[in-house]
Amino acid sequence: MSEETPLNAYEQLIACFTVEEMDLIVRLKRFFEWVQGDQEFAAAAGSGSFSQEQRARLQQIGVTFDLRELDLLWENSDFQLNFLRACGCQDAMPAELLEKIAQRPLLALWTRYVAQKNKVYRHFRSTVFRVPKNPRFDAWRMRRVAAAKSELGHFGHVIDHPILAFELGDGCSVGCWFCAFAARKLTTNFDYLENREFFQDVVKACADVFGRDQAAMALLYYGTEPHDNPHYLDFLKDFAKITGHASCTSTAVPGDAEWVRSLIAFYRQGNLPWPRFSVLTKKMLLKIHELYTPDELRDVELLIQTREHPRQKVTGGRILAEQNGMRDRESGHYMDQIVPQGSIACVSGFLINMVHKTIQLVSPCYTSKKWAYGYRIYDTAAFTDALDFHRAIEELIERNMPLTPRPDSVVRFRDDLCFKPTEQGFDLISPNQVHHFAGKEVVAPLGAMIAEGNQRVDQMYSTMTDTLRINPMLTGMAVKQLFDGGFLDEVRAV
Repeated sequence: MSEETPLNAYEQLIACFTVEEMDLIVRLKRFFEWVQGDQEFAAAAGSGSFSQEQRARLQQIGVTFDLRELDLLWENSDFQLNFLRACGCQDAMPAELLEKIAQRPLLALWTRYVAQKNKVYRHFRSTVFRVPKNPRFDAWRMRRVAAAKSELGHFGHVIDHPILAFELGDGCSVGCWFCAFAARKLTTNFDYLENREFFQDVVKACADVFGRDQAAMALLYYGTEPHDNPHYLDFLKDFAKITGHASCTSTAVPGDAEWVRSLIAFYRQGNLPWPRFSVLTKKMLLKIHELYTPDELRDVELLIQTREHPRQKVTGGRILAEQNGMRDRESGHYMDQIVPQGSIACVSGFLINMVHKTIQLVSPCYTSKKWAYGYRIYDTAAFTDALDFHRAIEELIERNMPLTPRPDSVVRFRDDLCFKPTEQGFDLISPNQVHHFAGKEVVAPLGAMIAEGNQRVDQMYSTMTDTLRINPMLTGMAVKQLFDGGFLDEVRAV
């Protein structure tokens, strides 16, 4: 590897381990995938009582190491629970746990691997990509990132907020019962042979507006299934050629071995941790492990989505059931229960449907009856060709992304927030967090006016200055803090 082509973060992870160690890691990965995907196997792993059928299956799918090397996992339930929770955070492990793990080379290897992997992903997520070529969009997106952290809690901190998503079809052929986007049945695909130049020109327009590297923060699907478009990989290659970066892929159709191996080969060229598989049933998990060797799935993450899996599905889309998180809890009891994940959305930017030639300006939010798919829609536009697409994007930015609140705009708090006045100012309660704002003279009256939701910015400044005799600079600073923190509603009124 030359100095001109430094290792990417995932390559650095792989480079930390020898070939022999990686061969063991991919087999361990397969073992733990079965722990996640098969409740009967998880119970066996908790007791160490594996049936002959289970042992034969493990041998069949490449888990050939001696299971006795993992016996600490079933010596007692507390060890297994603590190990699975902490193996990615060695620094947080008790010394006693580390000592026990050190006595089992396979567990020690897996702990080191997961810790390194988590370190890579934490570093990636901590670096929220900026969009310096477009300051107005960059500032808008940073407000959306801040809002997502407030509203979505843990999930808001782990998503990386891609700025673009291209739908290459209308609908989805899979029809997952839990689909949080409630994708309708597949009707049409965006034809690559007819539209290749059109697609390339649209991607080039994005690179022009946002910068080449930043335009690469994109998905070529959202509420659709990549496998549905027979030329998905061609679109993926064209996108990578124009932007210089590959976009990730998640698929719920891992059974098409020829297509999947083409995807794996595409990502393996750049040593990237994709694709990802949504595993809908235990039968599908078995088929995946029968079709592909442990090494083939080295970089593939399996997202276990079975009905039996203990992880809760997001109650949006097809299974919409509105939840209020902490907002309806009594003061002092906000942290009594874990707030469930409120969205699967990730894009803070533009959702582009290439079939219908439409653009939606969106960002993740807590699923509600108002936002049933877990993302807010701030504005929409249509386009006819690549040149018109460029115009539409620029107009959406101009219309929706001021650097400060416009004087004639009505000021409201974000629609997920509950306003509660306090002695010193006010609290804003999101589904996941309580924000405290203090200042009797400035903050308290300002918050009360914003909570009314019917005053324009200029009216509010006039009241604060002329009636309450507040220094307009102090008012401006308080408004800017709320605006930059993502606490104000920026959905365009229609």
